This record gives sequence, structure tokens and C-alpha cells, in this order.
Amino acid sequence: MTVSRMLRLLPPGFQIMLADVGSAGGLKSRWREARSVVSALLFDPRDDGAPAKKGRDTYFPVGLSKTAGRATLNITELGNMSSMLPPNVELLKTFRKKGAHTKIVSTWEMPIDTLDNIAHRELILVDVLKVDTQGTELDILQGAEKCLASSVFMAEIEVSFLERYKGQPLSDDIIAFMRARGFDLIDLYRLKRYRHLNHGGVGNIGLGGGQRAGRLAYGDAIFLLREELLLERIRTLSRLDAQGLALKVMVALLVYGKADTASRLFDLSADLFDEKIRQELTRFFRNLGRPMRSSAAKGCTSSSTTWRARFEKKG
Repeated sequence: MTVSRMLRLLPPGFQIMLADVGSAGGLKSRWREARSVVSALLFDPRDDGAPAKKGRDTYFPVGLSKTAGRATLNITELGNMSSMLPPNVELLKTFRKKGAHTKIVSTWEMPIDTLDNIAHRELILVDVLKVDTQGTELDILQGAEKCLASSVFMAEIEVSFLERYKGQPLSDDIIAFMRARGFDLIDLYRLKRYRHLNHGGVGNIGLGGGQRAGRLAYGDAIFLLREELLLERIRTLSRLDAQGLALKVMVALLVYGKADTASRLFDLSADLFDEKIRQELTRFFRNLGRPMRSSAAKGCTSSSTTWRARFEKKG
């Protein structure tokens, strides 16, 4: 409900442009609450036909990479593990089910292009970039240099902590690439582990304390344009466009659960807004903080009562 309350404060025509590379199954559920203001570019080479407009979204049946051309997609037994890279069979067969999941059952020749080419051709400014392509994420980022430098302010990139596909860049490579372009890693989520095969059949034995069996395999890394660069980008725009960009970033941060960072951005950009919207945003963020302040106050009261009771009992 937090995001939907924010949407009521947005101006007519407000839109966040999301490029979703590896979009099988459509947009992630995290965007559901903000769906009315999100237009998406959905890339999946397994879709047939020409680029198609459906409502607010445009579907592109093409793979993305660092250059335009053609490539081979390896279709695996478990479809969502299909990749342009070959599976690292020797490694994966040591983990439960992964050897079978990554067995190649067919191949698919497909066209590839770069995000920069498509954004230029379609006259699109990408705000948020999501990439989940089973090992080729760095190639796609290298083909999106202009978008990253000019319009993208947030990115969700799947990163691997082990070489699941032969020759794939690992998490360190992705993080270093993004850092060099002014993007800070602000979170990791949906961390997945692979459990080793063993004769004892030992899996997750429930040790508690957040400890889990298995080796960390991959997860989604969330990147945000560094604060000083983001403010510089905002401040170089006309007042109206600057307001729009600041609001886009606030909404995206709320979608990703970063309400504290959204509120800080408002603190740093409040002077851009007219009095009416500034007051509305001030109330919005203060109301977001109110439950936290109430909880803290209740916690203090509870602690005080507990200690008083203990003291009186001792007396």
C-alpha cells in the first residue's frame, strides 16, 4: 500500500520506463503495485514474431548482448536455465538436481542486438534496467553503456557466485563494472543455494539461526546511481523534468523497499517542488516514519515497565 499512496501524488502522464531483459513470465510481482505508471520493454528471444505493443508494454523477440548479430540459445531441461553459454556440467553435476536441470535438449538460433541500439532506434530513455539471462549479464551491460550513462538510475542484475555456465563473469565482475560507471550496490536478495550431492543424503538439517545447507549460487543485485551523480543528473534538467526524475527515483526506491533512501532523496531535492506537492510529500514520508517512531516509543515503554517490575520484585 506504500507505493499506491505515493502514486496519488504523481502528476498526469508520469511514467517509469523499465527494460526487462530475460522477461519470461512477465514483470516481477514487486512492480504490481506501481503497474499503472510502469511501461516496460520486455526482451525474450523465445517469443515469436516481430516487436509488439501490448498496452503499456513493448515485447521484443530478440536477445541482447554487447554487439548486434546472431547467437545460439541453449535450451535446457529446466527452461529457465537456458543460456547462450554452455552449462558447466562438471561443476553442476555435483549439486542436487542441477545436472539434470541443465541438460541441453535443443538449440535455437536467434538475432541479438544491444540495448543502446534499440533505445536509440525506438527513441526511448530507460529508467530502470533488470537483467536475468543466465550468465550473459555483463555482455548486456556492455551493450547498454549509453543508457547507463544517460538515463538509467537503478538496475537489478542477477549475479552468480559460482561459474554455473562456462566462461560466465561472476558477481565481482558485475559489481566492479557497475561501480566504475557510478552505480553502488545497495542490496542483494533472492539468494539461492545449491546443495551438494552426498552418499548420506544430507541436505538442510535445520541448524537455526539463519544457517542453511548448500553453496551460495546466485542472487539479484540491486544497484543505484551514486548519490552525487544522481543529484547532478537531476540538477542539470529543467525544473519540471528534474521533479519528474526525482519522483521516478523515489517510486522505484519504494518498489524495492528502500523507503529510507527515498525519503533522503526527497530531503535533498525538496526545493525543486512547488509548495503544494512539497507539503504533500513531506506528509507522505512523515506518515511512513510514524509507525517506526510509535514502535520505538512502545519498545521504550515496555522496557521501562519490565525493568521497574524487576526492581520492585527485588526490593
